Amino acid sequence: MTVLDVLTALQDSALAHAISKTDHLVAAGLQILHVLGLIFFLASLVLISLRALEWALADQPIPEVARDTSRLMWTGLFLTALSGTLMFIATPKLYYFNWAFGLKMALVVVAILIQATLFRRIAKRDAPSLRFVRVSVGLCVASWFSVAMAGRMIGFV
Repeated sequence: MTVLDVLTALQDSALAHAISKTDHLVAAGLQILHVLGLIFFLASLVLISLRALEWALADQPIPEVARDTSRLMWTGLFLTALSGTLMFIATPKLYYFNWAFGLKMALVVVAILIQATLFRRIAKRDAPSLRFVRVSVGLCVASWFSVAMAGRMIGFV
């Protein structure tokens, strides 16, 4: 079975038809949820980053800020993943053959690796070294915002 066969089967599924044949407001709603989820996720990431860089919330320990923003981060990640998956299922061939979508998915993998390896270390420590914080925060924020920009390009190519 080729990739094209899988994409065709997915696009011909009942769920794909249900999404693609509904009112155009459903697709718009999915896009809004996708962006809203990304905003939630990035907002929590920026708050933790600002605290780690000692630019804001200096009176709170980094692990406390990370814990307080974790619900926002997980909610954003859930909304983004769910809505993105549903948008993909509706027209998988359109997305799969779009180079900007491929770029976005590659950047998502890079961002997750950076988040899991570097950024999580910052969120668990009270006083990580400033050099490590700057590098980790810079890479993490840049990678996630790159995901957002690549996602924005999908509609234009």
